[in-house]
Order: sequence, then structure tokens, then C-alpha cells
Amino acid sequence: MKIYQALWLSMALSLAGCASTQPSGGNSKTTAKTAVIDDRAIIGRMTREASRMMDSGKPVSMESLIGQLKKEPSVSIRLPDGQRGQLKHKREAVVVVGGVYKCDRCTRWHVAPASGFLIADDLVVTNYHVVNQPERAALAVRLFDGRVFMVESVVAASERYDLAVLRVPETGVSPVTLGQAAPVGAKVSLFSHPNQHFYTLSEGRVARYFMTQRNRRRVPAMSITADFGRGSSGAPVLNESGQVVGIVTSTESLYYTDKDGEQKNLQMVFKNCVPVSQLRELIGG
Repeated sequence: MKIYQALWLSMALSLAGCASTQPSGGNSKTTAKTAVIDDRAIIGRMTREASRMMDSGKPVSMESLIGQLKKEPSVSIRLPDGQRGQLKHKREAVVVVGGVYKCDRCTRWHVAPASGFLIADDLVVTNYHVVNQPERAALAVRLFDGRVFMVESVVAASERYDLAVLRVPETGVSPVTLGQAAPVGAKVSLFSHPNQHFYTLSEGRVARYFMTQRNRRRVPAMSITADFGRGSSGAPVLNESGQVVGIVTSTESLYYTDKDGEQKNLQMVFKNCVPVSQLRELIGG
């Protein structure tokens, strides 16, 4: 538990768009700082940077990215050597993946954020369904340090596994490493951006592995007890060494009563993820 508390504090203090305060009269050597993440500042800056690049440059269009996505490219990707360590050493690898669009009520650009993570300093993993959004104009990626890049291409994708690997300019950021399959009961944690609550930490355990169906094909999936919600799609599920063991993909709500399209008495929400083995398969092991 102390590791997660230290991680959260360290991450929040380092994140662009957050402020810290310290009680007056406190001993700087013994008094912990309180960090406050400014969600509005984060989405505001990302929107401004994405808007500037949309208006002044020629980013790759979402139409082009979806065209690449539908071809489901699969390439062998050589990843950096894996390193074990505390979760806080991996925090910079978590990114915001945002679809850029204009609404029908104004002429400004907007960003619809989801989650993702770096597996190389120029490769971002997220969900297939995050990219497959034809109503968007382009796709932007915001790094932990506040920098924003436009996605250049799709280098690997699988609709069945709900995974996409995207290329961005070289970031110089140390990527997260891939772990092995986590057994049922193993402790896991994740950082994601549920409903623009950026870099929210949740923790739990692997609940089970089960069969589901995507793209009319049966595929193994993983369920965890750690919370996540809309905007968390594509976030890395991490083991206690900070290695990826799964990727957030969807939720499934269980209601006691479901009749004639009316659902009542919510009982459980299943948190479903892609096992890391499917990402390994996609990128060539």
C-alpha cells in the first residue's frame, strides 16, 4: 500500500496541470506536500496544442488512420530491454489519446480523451475502438510532461484483440515494459483518465480469465476488480513491478432486472481487459 501512496504523490507532483501546497509552519523535511491535479488545465492545454497543429499543419487525418487500421497491419516490433522496478518509475509512459473534432455548435476544435501507453519512445498502445472513430478529424497524444503530438500512422492493429499500436514522433520518454500473464488473485493497478479525471490510480486484483467474442470470433479476455470508466480505454494494467499484464477495454454492467429494454437495480460492473499475451502476439512476441 505504501508503494501506491508514494506513486500517487510522486506522479501528481510531476504532472503538468497540477499544483502543490504545504501547510504553513510545517517542517519541509517531514511534512508531505499535497498535490492537486487541474483536470481543466490539462484538457485545455491539450486542446489548444491540438488546435494549433490542426490549423497550422497537416496532421494525418483520422480517415487515413482508420484506413490503415482496417488493414490490420501486424509487424514485428523490437522492444527495449525490460526493467523491473517500482510503479513510480513507469508513470511517464501513460499518455492521453484524444480524438480531435469540431462539434455542431461552434467552430472550435475539441478533444475527446481516452488512454494509452508507450511501449517504445515513438509507439503508443491503445484500443482499436479508440482509433475507429470516423467522426473525429485526427488523433492527438498528450505525454505525462504536457507535450502534445499528432499520431502519424497505425503500425499494428487487431479488431479481434481490440488493440492498436500508433506511431508518434520520438518522445525521449522511457516506455513501460511488458510482463507475463498475471494469475487470478494477483494484485494489479492502473492509471487512466475516466471522464477527464486524468491520471486516476485504481488498484485491485485479477478476477478471472474468460472467453468473449469480438469481430464474430471468440477470444480470451481478463477481468479485474480495479475500477475504471469511460475514458480509461487503452490504459495499461500493471503488476506490482510496474509491468503491463493487460490493457483496459470495456465494462459490462449486471442488473438484477432487465426487461423490455429497462434495466433496474445495478448489482455489479465487470471490468474487462485484453491480456498482455494478445499484445505480444500482435507485435511479434
